[in-house]
Amino acid sequence: MQQSQESILNPSLFINSFEWREPVTTLTDFLVAIVAMYAFFRFVSYKGEKDSFYLKYQIYFLCFAIGMTSAAWLGHGFQAYVSPRWKTIGWFMSATGQLFLIVASIEQMKIRWSDKFRNWAKGGVIAKYLLFSLIIFNPETSSFRWVQFNSSIDLIALVLPMQLFFYSKTGLKGSLILVLAILFAMIPGLIFSSEWSLGRWFNFHDISHTMMAVFMLFMFYGSFNLVTNSKYKEIVSN
Repeated sequence: MQQSQESILNPSLFINSFEWREPVTTLTDFLVAIVAMYAFFRFVSYKGEKDSFYLKYQIYFLCFAIGMTSAAWLGHGFQAYVSPRWKTIGWFMSATGQLFLIVASIEQMKIRWSDKFRNWAKGGVIAKYLLFSLIIFNPETSSFRWVQFNSSIDLIALVLPMQLFFYSKTGLKGSLILVLAILFAMIPGLIFSSEWSLGRWFNFHDISHTMMAVFMLFMFYGSFNLVTNSKYKEIVSN
């Protein structure tokens, strides 16, 4: 069922004079943050060797935990009290996390790419990240459409083919889980874009957020399995 955005948003809840906007959307968005926080603390508590690859994946989950917490409460729950411009914090932090994910994937490509080409690739994605940041922080160009576009490039055009290639060369299960997670993430993306909803209390925001929490959990399983694997450490250290 597809309806206009205004008619399908969660109704506000009032606690005395306090207005909580889009409560289900807030909580499902925060669910993604909780999964990312869980992943981050699992990375922190690991007692084994932690190399630069390990730390990049760890930072990825930290940035997402911060970004999705901000998106949940500043972007939805507290919108009666803060400017929509506060949504930019969540967008920026999520893009920052994805930058670390991409750089980790590029560095894994040392099995095929030269140091010079990998440095060039990292420079390119950093330049894209800076351009995206300028766009979303500029009030005249800031839009969630840019966030969707940037995420699609990061995950589908960049991380997916690199992890797929890495899996094809190494057979490491962690990379395969990351590939499957990114393919799964296309489903909530399509639901969000089509605005397919079950009703005002479980709309396209809520459905896509719930599925993104599953995506984040699989990203944790894949990345943690990858960077704690002794074969992986041997491959990337050569």
